[in-house]
Parts: sequence; C-alpha cells; structure tokens
Amino acid sequence: MVNTIRAMLICCMIVSISGCATMTIEGDGQKTPKSRTGTHTVHGSYYSFVWSEPPVEKCKNGRGLYRVRYHTNAVYAFVSIISMGFYVPQTVEWWCDGTPDQEDDEEIYQPAH
Repeated sequence: MVNTIRAMLICCMIVSISGCATMTIEGDGQKTPKSRTGTHTVHGSYYSFVWSEPPVEKCKNGRGLYRVRYHTNAVYAFVSIISMGFYVPQTVEWWCDGTPDQEDDEEIYQPAH
C-alpha cells in the first residue's frame, strides 16, 4: 500500500513539473514601454481541432511582433490529462516591436556589399 501511494505521488510530481512549460519565440527588435502587449488563453486539443481561436490583433507601427510566449502550468496539464487531450488550454503572450520610427532627416544605414 505504501509503495502504491509513493508511486502515485511520484507520478503526480512528474506531471506537475513537466506541466510547467514556457516556450518563447523572439525576433530582432526592441521591447520598449510603448510596445503594445496582449495575453490570450487558447483552447485547443491534441487531436488537431481548436475550441477557440485567439483574436487577431495587428501592431500599429507596421513592424510586426517582437516576442511571443506560450505558457502551460500544472493545472492546464491536469485538465489535459483528465479530458484525455480533448481540451488543452495554453496562455499566449505577445509583444509588438517597439523600435521607434526613423526621423525623416536621419540617414538610412546601408551595409557595404
């Protein structure tokens, strides 16, 4: 009985630790105080269907995204296991490129060929 409880505790600990994952995709750019940010929870599954799409928002400066970060945690992993993969939530955070616009009188840098 003690070995069964110990094995269950070890399995729960492994699931909890592996459920806390973060993946960051970062590009060339700057994160400034004026950078626009957003956070959404994506509801999907392991079987290639999505329960809800995050809203599509564009960066106002026309430069695009600077960083995107996906989060999962132990609660999300537990819900995914209980639902047998039919419901898998993930949190998505994003930041727009905050590089300031170039001044009109500023010279454009052209690298030598």
